[in-house]
Amino acid sequence: MSGGLLITADPDRQSIDVYAAAVDVPKGGALSSDVLRLTRIRVDDSAQLFTPADEGKLTAMLAVHDLEAGQLIQRGDAAEAGAQSDGRLVFVAAKNVPPVLPGSRVDLLVIRGGADRTSVSPFALGVEVQSSVAGGLIVVVPSRQASAFVYAAATMELVAVIAEPGGTDGAEVSVSSLDEAFTVASQ
Repeated sequence: MSGGLLITADPDRQSIDVYAAAVDVPKGGALSSDVLRLTRIRVDDSAQLFTPADEGKLTAMLAVHDLEAGQLIQRGDAAEAGAQSDGRLVFVAAKNVPPVLPGSRVDLLVIRGGADRTSVSPFALGVEVQSSVAGGLIVVVPSRQASAFVYAAATMELVAVIAEPGGTDGAEVSVSSLDEAFTVASQ
């Protein structure tokens, strides 16, 4: 007699419940249970998202920028009601910036090298935009990061990639050759 082991795959095994905005929430708005909803998503890393275990903490927080209905709420989107903002506004010169609204998130990529050896690498991902101005963006960063952004703005050639509203964190990778560019673009 032979025995067998039956294994069934659970398609929800890598799915979790996370909080999203049920309605548009203005900057400074309370994240009370009536403006939140649970959404089931598939993720590899949920460390930046609020789960049902975080409900008590989340519902005592405020939105740090405008949130759109359906947007997954990340740790950087909320702050304790009594917390003072540590944000600093920094001008970042960027080439060919697409239209961007206040509260949008951008990924800043740095272009290095010359014509014979150019590379593009992520500098900062998911940075909040305060406004779009001629020649670049005004971004909101924590005070501990402000000097890095000022340095980058003064010495690096930056390009802004605008995330769609409610989009996930950027996953850009470094590219330093034509072959790498084709490979990454075809994935």
